[in-house]
Amino acid sequence: MKTHSIFFMQRLIACIITISFITACSNSAKLMRSGNYDAAIQKSVRKLTRKKQNDKEIITLEQAYQKANDRDKERILFLKKEGKPENWDQIFSTYAWISQRQQNIKPLLPLHISSQGRDAHFEFINYDEEIIQAKKNATEYFYAHALSLLDRNNQSDARQAYNELLKVKSFTNNYKDLDKELNRAKDIGTSYVLFKMKNTTGVPLPPTFEDELTKISLTELNGEWIKYYTHEVKGMNYDYTILVNMKNINVSPEGVKETAFTESKTIPDGFDYVLDSKGNVKKDSLGNDIKIPKTKTITCNIIETYQTKKAIIAGSLDYINNTTGQLIKTDPIASENFFENRSYAAIGDLNALKPETKAKLGNRPVPFPPNFDMLLQAGVVLKDMVKNIINSNKGLIY
Repeated sequence: MKTHSIFFMQRLIACIITISFITACSNSAKLMRSGNYDAAIQKSVRKLTRKKQNDKEIITLEQAYQKANDRDKERILFLKKEGKPENWDQIFSTYAWISQRQQNIKPLLPLHISSQGRDAHFEFINYDEEIIQAKKNATEYFYAHALSLLDRNNQSDARQAYNELLKVKSFTNNYKDLDKELNRAKDIGTSYVLFKMKNTTGVPLPPTFEDELTKISLTELNGEWIKYYTHEVKGMNYDYTILVNMKNINVSPEGVKETAFTESKTIPDGFDYVLDSKGNVKKDSLGNDIKIPKTKTITCNIIETYQTKKAIIAGSLDYINNTTGQLIKTDPIASENFFENRSYAAIGDLNALKPETKAKLGNRPVPFPPNFDMLLQAGVVLKDMVKNIINSNKGLIY
């Protein structure tokens, strides 16, 4: 048979990879003696493709081919006698493998064994009819069995049904209502998860708070059988709910604390002449007037105003199985947003101030942020925290 199903080709590729690994570790005769017939065949075919005059490899190929075919035919006979409809898939793949084995050897023929004065013998049989019939039977079985699984209307059976329908698709792409049933299996087998928020505190949140929180992106957590939603779709049933349960919302009063301190500095303030006993200005040895420097202390009073305000949001992230109503897991969550501002006012001589103090004089009191703005900023922190927890708990939902 010239073409086989995609499903069989996937199996074939897997087998070839396995056989290639085995053949890399041993020679063909040893492989045949250990029962790895197809690995021995592949090794011999590879060697004979490069050089056909090799009696040892030809004989090994001849024997391994016969043994492999005998083994597979016995297996097919047993599977047919057993009479289980699920066996048709294995019967199909075994027939297809025998056919492929023949195709691998045909390009090498004829192979002459010089030491025995004869050509190697390989029996070739056209298994097209058997392959077609086995594929038809396997298709019918998997389709019927998948529908019976779907009728049970539970996730695990639906997922098995989906895989069996994929086998049907690999055999026959447009079999009956295949695409419709695949969609049904996908829908029943998928876990739908709703991410939502609940405020049980009685404290109002900003109107946009929930929208901002549910802007969290969970699409990267979607898998083959899991879909996350951050907005509820009318009419859709959700298997799980991830609930941001707000239990404590608090915004502190606006705090203002004033602290006063003084800085001072001694600076030059002219000079006084030194007088003798007669009241005359004294002279030094060079005839200059003798002077004594004068100083004075300057001061500046600083009033520091410290403004504070804090918003706290705390609660839990709850995982709920909506089918059973069970709380699967709960994780504590909390975030806060802290506002502070320091401003300075000076009374006195600014020259008395240290440079670092003088640099602060540009700081002025500012309006306190509104409560809603404080809560929104706390929500930004909360959103990142929630996403990290969901990521770490993604194994809870399957």
